[in-house]
Amino acid sequence: MSHVCRDLRLYLRLLHLMGMMCWRFDPEHCQLLDSPGLDRYALVYAAFVLVASTGCFAFAHLQPHRFHIAIYNRTGNVYETVIFRSTCLVLVLLYVLLYVRRHRHRSLVQHLLRLNRRCVDSSTDRQFLHNLLLYGVLTAVCCGNYFHGYSRAGLAALPLALCLVVYTYAYSVLCLLLVFFVCLKQVMAAGLTHFNQQLGQGALLPALRGRQQIVEVCGGELNACFGPLMLPIVALVLLMAPAGPFYLISTVLEGKFGPHGGLAMLLTSSIWDAPWMVMLVLMLRTNGIAVEANKTAKILAKVPRTGTGLDRMIDKFLLKNLRQQPILTAFGFFALDKSTLFKLFTAIFTYMVILVQFKEMENSTKAIGKV
Repeated sequence: MSHVCRDLRLYLRLLHLMGMMCWRFDPEHCQLLDSPGLDRYALVYAAFVLVASTGCFAFAHLQPHRFHIAIYNRTGNVYETVIFRSTCLVLVLLYVLLYVRRHRHRSLVQHLLRLNRRCVDSSTDRQFLHNLLLYGVLTAVCCGNYFHGYSRAGLAALPLALCLVVYTYAYSVLCLLLVFFVCLKQVMAAGLTHFNQQLGQGALLPALRGRQQIVEVCGGELNACFGPLMLPIVALVLLMAPAGPFYLISTVLEGKFGPHGGLAMLLTSSIWDAPWMVMLVLMLRTNGIAVEANKTAKILAKVPRTGTGLDRMIDKFLLKNLRQQPILTAFGFFALDKSTLFKLFTAIFTYMVILVQFKEMENSTKAIGKV
């Protein structure tokens, strides 16, 4: 049994437990096995999430006043109900996608597990564990934020319980997919590093074939399987990101809490979106695939010319394949790399300004009404 699959097995167990990727891992042959029983488990789990999320969405849609926080402004309360309903919709969409495309996901993950077994060293294996520990800590922080924030804000018992369950579960599901996607990217980057090392040692033909296979999988199956999943996740995080700062501006900074309560809510609202943003930044900043893919040209440039067919093979590879960059995208809408971070933070700031403008319009309307 190879020790390098240890931490990825932890991910697979968590994904199975949450009904997203329900397979049995055979460590001897490094295979992901499907069965009718596992298919039924995935279907029942997806159906349960569909029914529960639809019920929560319907409740929030039919009785939005139950989710209103008395100390909050009307703009903020409407914004909160939009976030709640959007979270329910994203959960439904993800489980439907994961179930419908489960066989394609299994083939991709199995291929990358075998690449992981061949190419990943102990340092990368520790990265997988560190990612999982970070995910666990941030899930606890996220749950604590939601419980403390909504209870101190005076939300009623039933909507408080629904918000706590829906948001915490959504974070645990969505960010588990994010961190698993990060690990798969790290596996592919480690594979490219392995083949680049082979190139440096003179094993040109097998190394170039292995490198090209990884680039094709990255631009093909990895994009096709995880791109449609990343798009609603990133969109939801983009929608939720202004919530903490906007609540801070609308309540704490306007003195709607006492001295002690204000300090506690200042801390909570300041780190309200931190778990989501940390996971998003981790996913977008992990760019080892492109870095390692670009190193191939430098290695090939150092290969001494022999005047044989080897030179023509290298030139042909450089001409045809080197410009084929392994670009990961969210279903073609935007690139899943650090170049997108600035655009996301710009969009979050823009949404924040729009919310503040609506809040000021609301205050002006109330002031005019009193006159």
